[in-house]
Amino acid sequence: MRSEKEGAGGLRAAVAARGPSGREKLSALEVQFHRDSQQQEAETPPTSSSGCGGGAGKPREEKRTALSKVVIRRLPPGLTKEQLEEQLRPLPAHDYFEFFAADLSLYPHLYSRAYINFRNPDDILLFRDRFDGYIFLDSKGLEYPAVVEFAPFQKIAKKKLRKKDAKTGSIEDDPEYKKFLETYCVEEEKTSANPETLLGEMEAKTRELIARRTTPLLEYIKNRKLEKQRIREEKREERRRRELEKKRLREEEKRRRREEERCKKKETDKQKKIAEKEVRIKLVSSGSGVLPSSSPAALACSPARLQRLWPAGFS
Repeated sequence: MRSEKEGAGGLRAAVAARGPSGREKLSALEVQFHRDSQQQEAETPPTSSSGCGGGAGKPREEKRTALSKVVIRRLPPGLTKEQLEEQLRPLPAHDYFEFFAADLSLYPHLYSRAYINFRNPDDILLFRDRFDGYIFLDSKGLEYPAVVEFAPFQKIAKKKLRKKDAKTGSIEDDPEYKKFLETYCVEEEKTSANPETLLGEMEAKTRELIARRTTPLLEYIKNRKLEKQRIREEKREERRRRELEKKRLREEEKRRRREEERCKKKETDKQKKIAEKEVRIKLVSSGSGVLPSSSPAALACSPARLQRLWPAGFS
């Protein structure tokens, strides 16, 4: 049987060595119980002395109590308290019996356990010999060898008497509950009215919630997004304006060049007409059909042009 060691001032229960059969030696545990009882009666703690005044302090007695609370571990998970009590009968005199069912969150280690506080420490030895290693069977026929040992926590939980709640059974008179019932009845009438109307109301509530669902951070993100969009629009407009200005300047440059070329061509035609007129005048004034070879007009005019310019009377 296992034992627990208390703190610096607690009791100790010796752990007896297990034999090949799996049972502990009874004599070792009995000796330990007697030793603890003798130490509890005869042992007196040393007196403590103060460091400054050098006087002796008040003696402080260390409380030592015999271990009396045991725990039965590794019980079947489906075992109930009534079934355990039936299998443990007859139980020695005890003043505390608590059963804890298996905790499903500890899978696969699903075991039940029970705590018993015996009034007579000698009954613990008999109980240990009887149920330590005792095989319990569950509803499926699986075997669960039990383990009996001293409980790590030897104190017994006190069951406090709960006072009767003054508000028990008074919910029917509660104004908040009555208000809830009225609202609930109105909602039931709405649900039984028209599905299309309810669907429209739900959509309206959803839109309203989405419209209201805003925070300073969301507002900041929204404003920043709008600001970036505005800046992009301004840059796009500025770029389009520059392109239009460049296009206008190119059109003006082309128009100016065309005007200059037209003026040059007009001036050239005018000069040519003046030169031809001078040649005609000279030919008429000279009265001969031969132009002087040294004349610039004769050199400038081609034979076909001279033929065209030559008066019809001159042959």
